Amino acid sequence: MKRAMKIALQSCAIALVAMPAFAQEVTFAYRFEPGSSERHRVKLNQEVDWGGMAMSYLADMEVTVKCLSAKDGKYEMEMKFDKADVSMTMMGTPQVSPLGEQLVGQSVLFTADANGEVSGIKPATVFDAWEMAQQIVEPVLKGWYPHLPNKAVAMGGEWKKAGEKETESSGSETLTNASFKFKEMRKEKTHDVAVVEQTLDSTISGTSATPMGTYQVAGGGKGKAEFLFDPAKSRVEKLKGKVDISMDMTPQAGGDAVKAVVISHVERNLLE
Repeated sequence: MKRAMKIALQSCAIALVAMPAFAQEVTFAYRFEPGSSERHRVKLNQEVDWGGMAMSYLADMEVTVKCLSAKDGKYEMEMKFDKADVSMTMMGTPQVSPLGEQLVGQSVLFTADANGEVSGIKPATVFDAWEMAQQIVEPVLKGWYPHLPNKAVAMGGEWKKAGEKETESSGSETLTNASFKFKEMRKEKTHDVAVVEQTLDSTISGTSATPMGTYQVAGGGKGKAEFLFDPAKSRVEKLKGKVDISMDMTPQAGGDAVKAVVISHVERNLLE
């Protein structure tokens, strides 16, 4: 009986020691030190089907993101485009966009906080091609920092971000709700990272100005991504995701609605 009791107590002790591994918590928040910088490679691939007319856009870029200053929980940031290749394919014919060359060497300023909210996006200097570049740069920056709760979350825990309507440069309005789940800890080279699964649900409405005219928009989409968060350095090291959007585009001038389907892929990796 005594031996059985001893074994039972030893088992309980082992279980108590092992518990922190299962109840591990990670503080999910962004922290930036003024003067610090990091380099990333980001790939964007967008496929568009507009009433049967197929188009695709591809951007492959390397950027340096630097923290310029920090005050009252806000971080003034700069993204510099070190390399940029931008191309498009229309009806099976590929062509290189001059936007890639125009982006290289340019810098964009913005503000970020601990949750990853980005605001105040603007070119650092005079940028003649900003109106065109904005169509790539703004979506990249608005999705650069996945939403974090700015608190500790246990493994298996979840958090959400209720969306607010955002007006796109084309004039349409988008409402996106996001959900996140801390799936597991993983060894990434020499350190541990938290693996987070992200799901998105979007509704699109309003009007959209296009080269073909102005349209009334009704539709929405869903997305899914996974990212690796390094709690020791408070940054996202890798992210890979996909968003599918389907919209009915009705000409304001009159006529039948056009079905538009947009499939977007994004992949981002921290460069050593």
